[in-house]
Amino acid sequence: MPDRVFTQEEKEKLRQIMLQAGFPLIKKYGVTHTTVEKIADAAGIAKGTFYHFWKNKEEYMAELIHYHRITTYPKLIGEDVLAGKRKLGREDARAYLRAMVDKEISIYPHLSLADEARLTSKTSSFDPDAKKESTIAAGLLGYLENVRGDVDLLLLANMIKVLVLTAEAKEELHESVYEKTIDTLIDCILDQVFEQKDM
Repeated sequence: MPDRVFTQEEKEKLRQIMLQAGFPLIKKYGVTHTTVEKIADAAGIAKGTFYHFWKNKEEYMAELIHYHRITTYPKLIGEDVLAGKRKLGREDARAYLRAMVDKEISIYPHLSLADEARLTSKTSSFDPDAKKESTIAAGLLGYLENVRGDVDLLLLANMIKVLVLTAEAKEELHESVYEKTIDTLIDCILDQVFEQKDM
C-alpha cells in the first residue's frame, strides 16, 4: 500500500498534535521511555508517519523543547507584558526562573544529563550559539524593569543553562539542599540582571 500523501495543512496539524502530546508523555514515561510508538499513538498516526517529520526521536525532542518553551513561557509572562503594557519586576522574574525548573510546567526537570548528552550529540539544536542566545537573553530583558545597564548577555545565558542543568542533575545532588541550591542560583541570576536597591 503506498504512503498517504498529506496536504501541507494536514502535515502542520499532525506536527502540532505530536508536539502537543510530547510533554504529557514525558511527564508520564520520562524521555527514555517516551518512544516513537507512544508519540505516534498519541497523535493517532502510524509509527512510520512520524519519520516524515523527524529522522529520529532526538530531533523530535529538540523541537519539542523549543515548542514547549514558546507556547508555555509566554503564558507565564502574561499578555499585558507581551503587549508592552507593563514590565516584570525581580519577583516576577524569580517566578519565571522557578517555572523553568518546575516539573509540572517545564520539560527540563524531566530530562537527565544522559538525555541532554544524547540530544547534544544527535542534533545541532543545543550547540552554543552566541548570537542566538544573546538575542534570546536580550528579548527576555526587554520584559523587565530596573535592568542593570551592564548585563553580560552570554553570562546570563550560561547561568540560565546552569540552572536548567541543575534541575536535570537533581538525582546527582544532595536532596536536602536541592531547593536551596535552586534558590541560590536564581538569586545569582537576578543579581546579574537587576539594579541593586540601596539598603
